[in-house]
This record gives sequence, structure tokens and C-alpha cells, in this order.
Amino acid sequence: MLFDRYHGVFLTASIAGALGLGALMAVNGCTTEPWEVVFHCRPDANPDSDIHGDCFPPDGGGIEPLSCVARGGQCVPMGTSDFREKAVLLWMGAEEEAPDCPDRADTVFYTGFADLSVDVPCAACSCGPASCTLPGSINVDSASFCQGANPTEYSGPEEWDGSCVSPAVLPSGSFSSIGLTAPTVTGCEPIGDPIPKAPGFAPGGPGGKPKSFANGISWKYTKACHGMAEGRCESPSETCLPSTEPPPPEFRQCVQYTLPVDEANLPQCPESFPERVLTYRGTTGKVECSPCECGEPTGAKCSATLSAFQDSACSGVPMSLFENVPATPFCLDISGSPFTYALGSMSAKWVTNEPGTCEPKGGEQVGEVKGVDPRVFCCQGLAAE
Repeated sequence: MLFDRYHGVFLTASIAGALGLGALMAVNGCTTEPWEVVFHCRPDANPDSDIHGDCFPPDGGGIEPLSCVARGGQCVPMGTSDFREKAVLLWMGAEEEAPDCPDRADTVFYTGFADLSVDVPCAACSCGPASCTLPGSINVDSASFCQGANPTEYSGPEEWDGSCVSPAVLPSGSFSSIGLTAPTVTGCEPIGDPIPKAPGFAPGGPGGKPKSFANGISWKYTKACHGMAEGRCESPSETCLPSTEPPPPEFRQCVQYTLPVDEANLPQCPESFPERVLTYRGTTGKVECSPCECGEPTGAKCSATLSAFQDSACSGVPMSLFENVPATPFCLDISGSPFTYALGSMSAKWVTNEPGTCEPKGGEQVGEVKGVDPRVFCCQGLAAE
């Protein structure tokens, strides 16, 4: 077919020649004549190569231009054949603030999550004090040298402070030996809740805006929008951006990397779209705080003395059975004594009461949260406001 070398004017050509579809003929009796249609060429068109959409009917004619430029778009170099998805407008921020897709790209192409981070604020664990505890009883044995099978436990009240007590009056001749025990150290109790209540939002979104936060996981919500199909570019290493106009505020022009994505070998972004954004469809796993615990007490110094009396008032009248004896594992045998003794009361007092301290443990993040179904978008920067 022939094109007027003066671009930007109307010209007449046969459909067969213009579209390369073969001769399209109208039958009139025994004669045929080619149909005619008027084409318009863009000022920068190449009339010898209308396959790129440089020339097309001014009224559309059911035939749309194929070139990116003819559609009002822009061809940009990609540098790799792995970025062949449609160009999209990508928004990132708090999910509850996500805008509608703009008119120029009014269809949602993808939604997901970027910049996943685990933020479970575990409180620092601490321990309460340890405590020195007096021996709560002495063991009265009918056998010599505390060798009896069933000694009688002569006990003070629970959490005994050592003051005089008289659990019972055991008459003389009813026992032959008394077993003593040492004070003990009671361990520390953990203090505090290892998982304080998490805030509703955490800072860090674009432009200082919050990003979404739930169950200890924070992220930037991502929403990709696309519109009309792009046209062809001269080079197969280029892709078409549907419009040369800057994206709407807070949207970025991006292309998606071919699926699937290997997170261990993420792609380098093309120079035209230098910012890589890794997104996920969702997450799997869970992160919690380990419970607070306390180690064994260290540095404890607990020592005391015990006294036993024959009367019920710790008065030493007629005479004490024993008085201010170190409270250690020891057997006091009276079986060979020429005297007989009753047991009517007892008391104790501290010599050293330094229970020591415990090292706290726990309150640490345990578990793992990972993204699922990863995708990579390579983007241009946000347009300057």
C-alpha cells in the first residue's frame, strides 16, 4: 500500500494493503472493487511499518493502535526478560488507610503484605527475694541415736518465726533421742507478665504513617492496581508504561517479577525500576514470650539455733533439755543419761539470715513467623509532592 510521506494528513488506502489481511473485495455483479478506508498517521509515524500502530483510522474503525507510544504510553528498558508482568501502580501503608484504585488503573491486580516484622514486646523478667526458713520441727525418737523407724515430729506452726511454741508435753522416759535439722533456703518467685498488651499500631509506614499491627506482627499493606493493556515497544527488552504522567500521590509505578520467587536468590531490579519490594500473601507461624523463671538462690547464708525445754513456756524451769544448739543435721542422744527429761516447748532464733539472690530467666521471643507466597515488585520512587 502507499502512504503519504507528509505525516499527520488523511490518506486513502485499501484495507487489504493497510492491514495486510489480503484483498477485501465488494462484489457488484461480475465485478469487484476494493473497499477504501481513510487512515491517519501520527506526526512521528513510520509509514512503512504500521504494525506498531503508527497509522490507524481516525474514528477507531474497530482497529486500535498497537504501539505503546500510540496509546499515550512510554517504553522503558527492562534489562531482563524476567520482568514481563503488566506495569502496575503500587500503594503501601496501613490497611485501613488504603485508597481506591485511581481512574487510570481502576482494577485491583494484587493485595499483600510487605516489610513483615515480628514485634512481640516481652517484658524483662525479674525475681522476688529468696528467703531463709527455720527448721519447722524436731524429731523425737523412742530409739537411741535417732534410729527408730517412726520418730514423732514435734512441729511449730506454718511459717514459724522461732518464738516459743508448745505443740505437746512429752513426759520423761517417752523418748531416747532428738533429731535436729538445719534451716533451708526458699527459692525466688518470678515477677511480672512476660507479654504486656501490644499496641494497636506501630510506627514505620510511608511518610511517617502507621503500618498495620496484629498479634505481634506488623507490616505494610500493599495494593497493586492496573488499567488498560499496554501497547508494544520497539525492543523486546522494553516494557510499556500505559501513561507518561506521574502516578497519583503515594502510588508508585512498578513491574512484577516472574513467579515463582526464590527468597534465597532474589532478583536484581532493572535500572528503570530500582526499588525492590518483597511482598507476601500472608503469614504462617507464631511468636510468643517464654515464661519468666528464676534460677537457684546464690550467696545464701542461713544459720539458726534451737532450744528445747521441759516446761510449756520455754522458761528453763526445772532445766532446759538443750539451749541455743546450732540448727544442723544432728542427733542428740539422751538414752545413756542418768537423768530423764520431758519435752514441753521449743524456740529458735536466727544467727544469720541472708537468703541470697536469684538470676531471672525467660521473657524472650520464641517461635517464628514467616511470609507465604512471596512476590517481588520492582518500583520507581514516589513522585515528589
